[in-house]
Amino acid sequence: NRMEKLQARKKVYLWLLILLSLCALIPLAVLSKYNHQSGDDYGYAYRTFQIWRETHSFWNVIKEAFATSAEFYQKWQGLYASAVLLALEPGIFGDKYYALTGILLLAIIVGANCAGTVYIFHRKCGCPRLEGFAAGCVMSFLMIEWMPSALQGLYWYNGAMNYVFFHAVLLLLLCVLLSLAGEHSRRKAGRTVLAVLLAVLLAGGNHVTAFMGILLIVGFGIFAAVKKRRQNLICCVITLAAMVAGFLFNVTSPGTRIRQSYFSDRPGVAGTIVTAVKTGIACINSWMGLAVIVTAVLLLPVLLPLVKKIRGQYGFSFRYPLLVFVLSVAWLCAMFCPPIYAMGTPGDVRLTNVVYFSFVWLFVLNEAYLCGWAVTRLEASGAAALSGAAGEFPGSFLITAAVLAVGMIIGCGENMTAWQAYLLIRSGEAQEYSAEADERYAVLCDSAGEDVVLKAYTAKPWMLFLDDITEEKSDWRNEYMRVYFGLNSVVLEQTE
Repeated sequence: NRMEKLQARKKVYLWLLILLSLCALIPLAVLSKYNHQSGDDYGYAYRTFQIWRETHSFWNVIKEAFATSAEFYQKWQGLYASAVLLALEPGIFGDKYYALTGILLLAIIVGANCAGTVYIFHRKCGCPRLEGFAAGCVMSFLMIEWMPSALQGLYWYNGAMNYVFFHAVLLLLLCVLLSLAGEHSRRKAGRTVLAVLLAVLLAGGNHVTAFMGILLIVGFGIFAAVKKRRQNLICCVITLAAMVAGFLFNVTSPGTRIRQSYFSDRPGVAGTIVTAVKTGIACINSWMGLAVIVTAVLLLPVLLPLVKKIRGQYGFSFRYPLLVFVLSVAWLCAMFCPPIYAMGTPGDVRLTNVVYFSFVWLFVLNEAYLCGWAVTRLEASGAAALSGAAGEFPGSFLITAAVLAVGMIIGCGENMTAWQAYLLIRSGEAQEYSAEADERYAVLCDSAGEDVVLKAYTAKPWMLFLDDITEEKSDWRNEYMRVYFGLNSVVLEQTE
């Protein structure tokens, strides 16, 4: 029958979206093979690297990771959860294992997005799992292929894990808060414990996602108070207390005070808000390109049924699309507030990566809300038949989607991270860089207690090469490498 044919056609379309989105990750995963440590990777992992070489005990490595967190809490920054993760970077088990960094970060991005969309589509709204999974894959494709910096979002472990991982934790916390808003009372205790654990973990990460976690919990708490849901409000208050306690423990650390002393030119509250709004709006303007618009069209077959389910299941009327838009812009601008207030600048591009990830989520949210608003207006105007047809899947849409996808590849393809990764591999630049890094690593491992002079890299692939030591042995990068490998000193070979 007609409906079965439409559903079969839609399944084919969704599987095509999933497969194409995942296939685009292959060049990025291959490029990971040529990835190596740099910069802060050495500083945070020197203790775990040395203990692994001495004992080959995973338990000792984990204990040393917590000792690293305590050390940095006192001398540099209060990121108590982040420091543990950064001390456990894969390269401590051998330089070749650092290649796992890119694959790990790809898995975190795709996994967190798909977990979030499947939960919202299937568990909360009753849509098929496949639709949620397809939406998560397409959103991941958009995030990964046009992220502001693939280097700091995928291949540099220290920068990527400090932001991308905790953005994933923020998404998981969102799902748990949504579950608390709808689960039966007998299950709220367990979900509250989970929310508290995620909140404590999130509070020990970077200040941006921690700050946004506080705002997220406050938002759910306000909603519970307005709806007079006492149990939900209690759960939010408990989670918020844990989050705020962890955040204060983070930002009031002796290490944070030391780090803050290097930033004297800070704008204050009013200046922070003004600068954050300017920065956020500028970023939104730069990201609203062809890829985002085409993605919006490709997602229509899953978003239209979703909003109809929400309307039928919860009676939601989608009355305030402008308010949702304004709050979305405010959320993105708020993400720049912590670094601007603390340092006077919007932060490095690794922060911009997670702002962009949030932009993609909020863009899809606004698209879905507008779809719901349009369906509601059609029903109110008496065009029920037209509203009912909105969730159907005509064959012409496949042709339209294919044309738009080809147009997107032609118009934006050269900026895709997958294409850039392919170019670096095809040119041999990634392989040359990796070979030079392997030579360095062998020299460094065999030179404990010695003065080492290294040749500068001749190949510096932009997606893999972050930074290098200098000709000055007192430079912090040189010092991190010296301590990591147990050297007397290390410098770059002087050039004329």
